[in-house]
Amino acid sequence: MRGRRLTWTIGGAGLITCGVAGILLSATLGSSLTDVLAFSVDLLWAAAVLIFAIGTSPRDSVVARRPLGVITLALVALWPLAMRIVGLFQDPMDPIPLIPWEVSTFVPLALSLVAVVQIGRASVAPRAWRWAPAIALAVSVVCDALSLVVVAGADQASAVQFVGLSSALGVIGFLVRTLGLGIVALLAVASERPASVPVYSSPSEPAPGS
Repeated sequence: MRGRRLTWTIGGAGLITCGVAGILLSATLGSSLTDVLAFSVDLLWAAAVLIFAIGTSPRDSVVARRPLGVITLALVALWPLAMRIVGLFQDPMDPIPLIPWEVSTFVPLALSLVAVVQIGRASVAPRAWRWAPAIALAVSVVCDALSLVVVAGADQASAVQFVGLSSALGVIGFLVRTLGLGIVALLAVASERPASVPVYSSPSEPAPGS
């Protein structure tokens, strides 16, 4: 129990910090802090998800350290960082990305789907919070899809407003899967009752005259 509380507290705090760093990133785009904050967001995300995946013991891992769950969560954790590193080798003058859009979009989505199913089936998290990652993923996907629809439907006259709405939807989706899940993890820890400690009563006093 103590190891699980430690694992989820550290992991939850990491996700919350990742969300806060993402907010700062969206507020400082184009400044000298952009690259540092962007790297920090990916690094915090990777560290927090890996902590949840591995835990201090199999009982503390959200996937009970089952191989499929650990592998998929590790890939989900490291994917944004890997994409950022690959992007460093992208020629700014080359319109063709090194990683096709289909791969960068649907591979992490497929990995996330497998991961949330593994978390739900592992039955490590409390019942009330077990499918919270799946709900967060669904909300995030809806926000990202709406963001794409908004951008596709924008015309030149309202381009600025539509781009702002698209960015807002993207931020909401990001916060749901970082800040939101971090808060859920801390609530799950707080809702768990500590293991009961047996209390032994002292032997009864012998009756007078016995």
